[in-house]
Amino acid sequence: MKQSYKVWDSQRNSMTRYTPKELYKIVVDYPKTNRQLEFIGMDRGSCIMQAEVAKQEGDDLMLMQTEEKITVYNKEKV
Repeated sequence: MKQSYKVWDSQRNSMTRYTPKELYKIVVDYPKTNRQLEFIGMDRGSCIMQAEVAKQEGDDLMLMQTEEKITVYNKEKV
């Protein structure tokens, strides 16, 4: 489990815990329809599946522009 962080919120007078979670992000270019879309998922495969589903008529080609791991923080009250 990743190290979580506790932060004091003086306006609400309470503690909030932030737990980091790694996700995967790809940016795909669809040259025929002149679109560039970003997909975020649990792993590379789920992002590629999202990109396949987002294809429109005439999108015979998908070009992956970037791929990276990103960190997001789940927020929960303590």
